[in-house]
Amino acid sequence: MVPTGNVKIIVILLAALLIVGSIESDVKGVNAVPGEVLKFWLTITNDYETKTSVKLSYTAPEGFSGKFFYNGKEVNWIQLDAKESRIIEFWLEVPRDAEEKEYTVWVYALDSTTLRIKVRMPETSIEITPSFSGIRVEAGEKVTIPIELKNKVNTELEVNLSCTVPENWTWRYLDGETEVYRLILKPGETRQLNLEIETDSQADVGEYAVKPKMNNQTTEILVYITKTHKGEKGKVKLKVVGKDGRAVESAQVRAVGAVEETFMTSAEGEAVVELPQGVYSIEVIKNGYFSKEIKDVEVKAGKVKDLGTIVLEKKPYYSELVVANPKLSFTLGTGNPTFRLRMENKGYLDDIFKLKVYGLPENFYYRFKESQESVEGVSEVFVKSGEAKEIYLEVILPYNAEPGSYNLSVKADGNYDMEKTIILVLRGEYVLRLEPVGGRYLVTAEPGKVVELRFLLMNSGRGASVTNLRIDAEVPSGWSVSAEPSQISALMPGDSVMVTVSTVIPSDTLPSEYKVKVKAEGDQTSLQEEFKVVVKEKSNAALIGGAVIVISFLVLLVIYRKFGRR
Repeated sequence: MVPTGNVKIIVILLAALLIVGSIESDVKGVNAVPGEVLKFWLTITNDYETKTSVKLSYTAPEGFSGKFFYNGKEVNWIQLDAKESRIIEFWLEVPRDAEEKEYTVWVYALDSTTLRIKVRMPETSIEITPSFSGIRVEAGEKVTIPIELKNKVNTELEVNLSCTVPENWTWRYLDGETEVYRLILKPGETRQLNLEIETDSQADVGEYAVKPKMNNQTTEILVYITKTHKGEKGKVKLKVVGKDGRAVESAQVRAVGAVEETFMTSAEGEAVVELPQGVYSIEVIKNGYFSKEIKDVEVKAGKVKDLGTIVLEKKPYYSELVVANPKLSFTLGTGNPTFRLRMENKGYLDDIFKLKVYGLPENFYYRFKESQESVEGVSEVFVKSGEAKEIYLEVILPYNAEPGSYNLSVKADGNYDMEKTIILVLRGEYVLRLEPVGGRYLVTAEPGKVVELRFLLMNSGRGASVTNLRIDAEVPSGWSVSAEPSQISALMPGDSVMVTVSTVIPSDTLPSEYKVKVKAEGDQTSLQEEFKVVVKEKSNAALIGGAVIVISFLVLLVIYRKFGRR
């Protein structure tokens, strides 16, 4: 049966009459902040003539939490002697999410008392004290500003840290070496933080405001830029080493960002590159090593970004095939062409390579040799890690090899396969020979006669024709000369042509020995041979000479007879 309203009033009046005791608080109302723990001292008195047990309890809005303490211990009941009074501590924790308004709490112990809690967060719960309020720096420099924070409220305070800075500036809060963005301050606690500000290296000269913010409170620090680096390039510096600590030279360092640049490390493994301001991805690549990428590398104008030492890890299998003479020109008929190869094992494990050549024409053969003089071929090569081995590739030419350019592929197949393209250029052997008919290089003739020098002109070379041959001769002054044929369009290897060089000896030529130089000159080669022509007196010269002598004798005889007797 549910009691009516009149019954309720009667019950309350009877309970009040039965109460024989009191509870009193020295404070009836307080101001508090969310999360604060309030402490009240309650005096409880037993008006009974006998000892009694008193139950301690409270009624509070949702989220509020209370506890009773006596002599440092939490209690729910206390025992009071007749007419005895005791002081009890009542701790009341205000919820952190409590709204800003007034709340009522009832405490019961023999009697009841009312506590009024006005929750309100003060406008300045934190005291913010920067070490200085103005600083002068060069654009792009980093500055650290100590800031002291103090909790002014009687509760743990969660503080969100932020900062407003000019465009392209960066900030962070450090608690010692640790970067923080939120912290908790105990009641009355003071904490020292460092605000690290990095200015934009392209910032103009002038004054800028930096505004640290803690929850809803802010302060202002002025930064004056004394020098700008606008328009300048920044630098990225690094050093590349292997896991053994040795410098890695000729490693490719590729920067991709505002622009794309590629540069190489020095013999010491170091590299410095200039880049426009921006954010880059830096990739380090070296054959035989696993590549490494460093993302979000910020390059600032006029500043050096030191990436320190970058360690590359070697691949287990990696080799390089180096050809000392990748394009070889060779003349037919002078032996067999030989390529010199070098196999370098740059992995950290040994490897065995099988050797092959592809692209050879029909009837061409090859063999790999461990030395140039060796006549024994090898089909595979063992190379230890970190070592190199030289191998010679001999191409064996057939007799009917044709001049031309041949693209060949050399393959070395192991745990790491290698392939190189080599070019063999075969040139013909251009050899002209001249063979006189009868083998005579000396002829005799008389003045006024025609001398014919007949000879075979032969191409004794291999694999190539001599083209556009011109036949001519160099003769003494006043002699005339002609050749038949005087031109030959092409003379194939092994072919020959009979050539006649005719020269007319002038009639007044004195008897003597003369030289005739025959020349055969083509596009590819030339030839010169020397003939001797002995010019003798004419056959009637003796008769004429005899007649002159007889006439001279008769003239002398007549003169003697006429004048001798006187």
